[in-house]
Amino acid sequence: MISNRRLVNVPRIRQSELAAKFAWLSSVHENEKREDVQILSVSVFDHWLSREDSCKLLENVSAEEQARRDGLLRGFCQKIISNTEVLSFAMRGRLKNRPVFRTFKSKSLLENYCMPKGGKSLRHRHFHVVLPELGCAFYESWDDTYHFFFASPGKKNKERDGAMQSGVYLLD
Repeated sequence: MISNRRLVNVPRIRQSELAAKFAWLSSVHENEKREDVQILSVSVFDHWLSREDSCKLLENVSAEEQARRDGLLRGFCQKIISNTEVLSFAMRGRLKNRPVFRTFKSKSLLENYCMPKGGKSLRHRHFHVVLPELGCAFYESWDDTYHFFFASPGKKNKERDGAMQSGVYLLD
């Protein structure tokens, strides 16, 4: 029998290790602010958008401009995911507060998920993954911006290098 699953749960012992490492993940996933979690954002824009900027830059975007933005973000994602382990996760349990970590069955599935609007490949609105080696969670946002969530300072160098090489901007 051939399996159609695109993701495979990581082994139980590793699940426990990752749950301890990312104990803060459920609150970040629920958009709760935490003092112990730092955020680094990457955007195609060189500044945080004001209400007026949002209206001008996010509404009625031409297909060419959206393709340019998507290309910049896709290049950034490729640099980030090419040299590190990437795991998907789903929140389980009655309160949806227990992450279950899963690995992608193929590199192409991973690349199709970690790209602009790639979350739809797994029926998610936006992609969200963890990067265990970097100790961070990586989320796509609706406004051509990606967010990294860190619980330990000093782990941002790879993201900074990838942003500089890809032509996107870091917003602290």
